Amino acid sequence: MKKFNQTLTITVFLLFFTSLLGIAFGAETNETVPIDDAAEKPSTALVQDLKKIPTADAETLFKESYFHRFIERGKDNLSTIGQRLTSVISKYAEIPAEVTQALNNLNGGKGYGHFVKIILLFMLLLGIGFGAERLFNIFIKKHKQQLQSTIPDSFLQLIARLSARTVLELISLAVFALTIVGIYVLFYPAQSPLHELAMIYLPPILIIRLAFILLSTLYSPAAPHMRVAPQNCMSAATYFMGFMTFITVSLFVSKTLLLLRSHGLSEGVFLLLYAHLGLFQFFILLAILWMDRARITRLVMKTPTDAESQSTPSGNIIQRLWFPLACAGLLGFELLWQVNLILYQKDLVLPLLLTILSIPFGLLLFSIGNRLLLIASGHTELLDPRIVNQDILPKDVDIAALSARANVALPPEPVSALSTDGSPGQEEPLFVRNLPLIRNLMGILIFCALFFWVMNLWGLDLPLGRSVVQSAASIFATLLLAYVVWEICRTIIDRKLEEDRAQSGLDMEDMEEGGEGSRKGTLLTLLRKVIVALIGVIVILISLNAVGINIGPLLAGAGILGLAVGFGSQTLVKDILSGVFFLMDDAFRVGDYIETAGTKGMVEHISLRSLRLRHPRGMVYTIPFGDMGSVQNFSRDYIITKVDVRVRYDADIEKIRKIIKKISKELQKDEETGSLLLSKIKSQGVREMDDSAMILRIKFKTKPGDQFVVRREVYRRVQERFRQEGIEFAHRNVTVYLPPEVTGATNGDDGEDYADPGQTLDKKLLGAGAGDAAAAVSQAMEADQKLK
Repeated sequence: MKKFNQTLTITVFLLFFTSLLGIAFGAETNETVPIDDAAEKPSTALVQDLKKIPTADAETLFKESYFHRFIERGKDNLSTIGQRLTSVISKYAEIPAEVTQALNNLNGGKGYGHFVKIILLFMLLLGIGFGAERLFNIFIKKHKQQLQSTIPDSFLQLIARLSARTVLELISLAVFALTIVGIYVLFYPAQSPLHELAMIYLPPILIIRLAFILLSTLYSPAAPHMRVAPQNCMSAATYFMGFMTFITVSLFVSKTLLLLRSHGLSEGVFLLLYAHLGLFQFFILLAILWMDRARITRLVMKTPTDAESQSTPSGNIIQRLWFPLACAGLLGFELLWQVNLILYQKDLVLPLLLTILSIPFGLLLFSIGNRLLLIASGHTELLDPRIVNQDILPKDVDIAALSARANVALPPEPVSALSTDGSPGQEEPLFVRNLPLIRNLMGILIFCALFFWVMNLWGLDLPLGRSVVQSAASIFATLLLAYVVWEICRTIIDRKLEEDRAQSGLDMEDMEEGGEGSRKGTLLTLLRKVIVALIGVIVILISLNAVGINIGPLLAGAGILGLAVGFGSQTLVKDILSGVFFLMDDAFRVGDYIETAGTKGMVEHISLRSLRLRHPRGMVYTIPFGDMGSVQNFSRDYIITKVDVRVRYDADIEKIRKIIKKISKELQKDEETGSLLLSKIKSQGVREMDDSAMILRIKFKTKPGDQFVVRREVYRRVQERFRQEGIEFAHRNVTVYLPPEVTGATNGDDGEDYADPGQTLDKKLLGAGAGDAAAAVSQAMEADQKLK
């Protein structure tokens, strides 16, 4: 605040100093400068001619200045206002006599008895209308009670019930109006004394009744659960009674004054009484602001309700000054209306009233737009009328306990992008993430529209403002239509994708080499991206056209630019075209396990120019379509798996075949593996015989991605059955045979130890045998690796 005062003081000082300099320089320029003292003297004839030109004095220039004209005009206006005020105030003493004379003229000089009779006939006419409406309300009472007896489950249900109740009340009002008009036409001629009274007061009565219906729908003071406005009962009752009083008194008093004016009431008395009506309206609006100032302060400042949070200094300043500023604004509008009424006889009540009401009307539009945004974003739980509005409760109220007693759930906390364990959660849609930005843009658009509308009310036609509002409205309508089209397309595509996933049962995280992907899902995902790009381009072009930019040259330039980019980015074009042909050939889908460009992995994502593969160990490969070449797909139709089993040479092959046959029958009956097998598990007999074992082969056919489950179960059951039947698996070994004479020569006849020359030979033979055995084992292992 101190800095603000310093800045304001410096600004005022600079303006004052600049004004002084302007006056000083103006005074200097008005003085006569001796021409003879010039540095370069002109000719004598020119000097004489210049001396003949009269110099303007400061007083003449001041009288011709704009500031002087403004002061003189202000003096004239003040003088006129003073004269008019004196004339109007002098009419105070004439009010009783002129009102009496006007009533006598209205009565036709027949006395007060005849006037009271006319009023009683009019009241009787109104009573008959209210009676007919009461009878109609008896018939629809049950329906209205059903609409208000229970709490709506959602905001949409609340709107539906309010609409139905409003329709019933409008029908009741129509019964009231038709009854009065019918009786009046049938029993009272047009020349009757009641005719003028009915023509004057029946329209205001219908307007007041219609305002009562609309305000009851908005504020609903008697039924809080049916209230649209986010206000408590006290605030809703204040606004309802205040606006009804404002409308009723304004209409009846203005119509009465116009009626008396048409029957002889003088202009001065009429303006004086009409000015009092304006003062009454001013105090009504001021009373509404005063009684609801606490809630308005919370709405404007969003005052925190907890003791820990603290407001900012600027917030404290606005919190203290908004009510005096609002009162000053209302007083300024009132003085403006009074001055125009007295000075120029211009009734500005409609522009002033609409200007004042534009603020709550703008807030109402913003509230409705906010509700529509919440519905569009899917947060309809925040619109549940059963949820307690925390902004309208005192600070010491326990919200949770109050909601528990009302059997109402509090609004959920905002969804975080991370789950409870810190891992990435479900990402919110783009529209939901940008909801605050969209809400702010909507508020700016509403403010601009109301601002230029108020300017138009006061006769200030701003072509720029009108064009800006029209362009903004066109862009907003385009965005809204584009969003509706996108939501329809997205909903249809997402529903098809969910149906496709449900039918295929695809779970990428549980697959080692991926299952069979869906062609429909792959194409729908790409179609969604194409639709987003197409809608974005169309919206941009329409928006540019709305702001007055000719998009024809842009389109032509885009074509030339696209041609240049096409020549400069041949690799990009190659990748895109290759991807299109790969998809047309249905070479792979999202979820397929493929091998291409020397890389294996599951297809995780397909873009316009590249393919993203996820390796079984988690690595991610991004491969452009132009570099792929041939594609080996492991996820199409079926997979044939072959399992090798090593048994000893003395194993019974027929017995093993029967064991495999029994295992096949058991797995086909099993709930887990039966649905995964596409054929029987078959034994193909002895495939190969190596140095230490017979190699038997088992094969089976499964769906892509399910072969690992079946293979694991086959291994387990074969091992169990072989152990039960006494069949041993063959292990890699090498048998070394030594000649008999070598073994006999190693022992002496007398059992004595001596250095035998053959002992060295035995060691060499044993070493050679061990080397041969190691080489044989190594060769067998290399052969198995090649087979795999």
